[in-house]
Amino acid sequence: MLNLFFKKNFYDGWDNVMYFFVPNLIIDFLVIISSALCIPGVTIFKESQWYLYVWFAAIILFSAAAGVVTVTWSETAAGIADYDTVDIKKFFKDIKNCISDGIKFGLTILAVLIYSIFVIRFFFFPKGENQTVTFVGLLAGTVYVWIAFTIFLALSWYPAVRANLHNGYRKSIKKCFIILFDNLFASLIITFYEMGLILISIIMLGIAPGMAGLVLSRCNAMRLLMKKYDYIEELDKKGEPANSQARRKIPWKELLAEEEEANPVRTFKDFWLPWKDMK
Repeated sequence: MLNLFFKKNFYDGWDNVMYFFVPNLIIDFLVIISSALCIPGVTIFKESQWYLYVWFAAIILFSAAAGVVTVTWSETAAGIADYDTVDIKKFFKDIKNCISDGIKFGLTILAVLIYSIFVIRFFFFPKGENQTVTFVGLLAGTVYVWIAFTIFLALSWYPAVRANLHNGYRKSIKKCFIILFDNLFASLIITFYEMGLILISIIMLGIAPGMAGLVLSRCNAMRLLMKKYDYIEELDKKGEPANSQARRKIPWKELLAEEEEANPVRTFKDFWLPWKDMK
């Protein structure tokens, strides 16, 4: 499954990289606007602590807006993963239906991040002259770091889950955790893969692959995992026991046969001169 994921995601990203520029440039623009709001905040309120509120307001606005853009793009990314033709006009039309869940998603990530910063600072960097890191504090802090890491791993599935299943926000979040724990190894591998995409994005100033590439990655992974859950659903209909061999060993080769056929190995010419093979 993972081999096909890497291949398909690279192909889809390569074929649609020009479309990445639209949502990624919007995110870049939001970063610039948020930063611009912070600068006058320091200048105007430099004699007091009010600039912190200006910063916080700018971060909230950025998180909410970025969440909307991310969730909206996930609809387009799910279409790319499903071999649909990209329609940028549809991307802008989808914004209206994604505002509510996008804001919730962006603010959820922000809330977890801010809470994590305070908790980690409390346990690992206590204030005061006589304050030292205790064994209990170190243990509690370490446990929380793993909890926060797990939460972020689960939230990274949200755009793809929503775009494919279109459930309510709470139900989608619940399914994110189910998918994470049910596919923990794959989730970790995909996360490390996306860390590489993030490094490339930093070099490319967020233009490519950027947020758009990361969301497409999850949508492609979600599409392949849906084959597994469709298979399990068929077993449920047949009354297959929960501990049966058919459930324990997923026949990925059979389930992904059509996907493999739709994504044959490409040559160098296929990437740079695709029109040469058009009939």
